[in-house]
Amino acid sequence: MEAIRHTGTQQHKHDWGLIAAGALLILCSFIFLVAPGITLVTITAIAGAAFLVSGVMDLVNYFRYRKAADLSAWAVVYAVCDFVIGAMLLVHPLLYSAVIPWVVGVFFAAFGAMEIFGAFQMRKGEAPAWGWMLVSGIVSILCGVMFFVAPASLSIFLSVFVLMRGMSLIFYGWNMGKAGNLF
Repeated sequence: MEAIRHTGTQQHKHDWGLIAAGALLILCSFIFLVAPGITLVTITAIAGAAFLVSGVMDLVNYFRYRKAADLSAWAVVYAVCDFVIGAMLLVHPLLYSAVIPWVVGVFFAAFGAMEIFGAFQMRKGEAPAWGWMLVSGIVSILCGVMFFVAPASLSIFLSVFVLMRGMSLIFYGWNMGKAGNLF
């Protein structure tokens, strides 16, 4: 999917696959932004499928490796929990989509708390980046709180991330042949 364009003595290659993927991501980012409800349901269904597959694979691996890895019955309980959570999310994604932002919010807040703790540990060791880590932890906690206050904001943050990624792919695809390899 590469095209070569000649300009004078220079030769520019474009990776149309990257450009198409970038354009698709940009389109998705706008869909996420204008239809946050659909976005949350889709994320819920994807999470459900991931939990379901994880549960099945955990169960298969338990029976396959239980003796070699000395796995306890708790591995089966874990697999069944994954399977049940996945089935619930897949059977009723609209119902459970309200929970997904809260789960993400908890993870953001927990990560932020760990960053703040780490920042103070770094400060004791006189590491120069402790201030940046502290600010990052505070921002993470604030984002986590926002997911509880305004669950639809998950779509907004997702939209911004996907838009930036799409623009990057288009940039990489268009400039593939300039100044050697970009990567």
